[in-house]
Amino acid sequence: MGANTPEAAVPDTIQELTDRLTASYAHLLTAATVRDVVQDCYQPLSKARIPNYVPILVEHNSRTKLRQLARSSDGTVLLGGHSDGI
Repeated sequence: MGANTPEAAVPDTIQELTDRLTASYAHLLTAATVRDVVQDCYQPLSKARIPNYVPILVEHNSRTKLRQLARSSDGTVLLGGHSDGI
């Protein structure tokens, strides 16, 4: 498989997704938290035989989990280690 196959493009797309979500949630979650969530969502799909929809599925699942974390009152999840009740 060459470097231009869909399988090779998926990790690049996942990295781009991680970067976008890190920027979107920078005011609520740490970059490490965002990266871990994206990787957790990507891992089960990383060996998909047909990778066309993997980035879309990872983005949807990641955004759902990140929204839940951002709403959490767990101070360890929020940047700065404090919760403002969101």
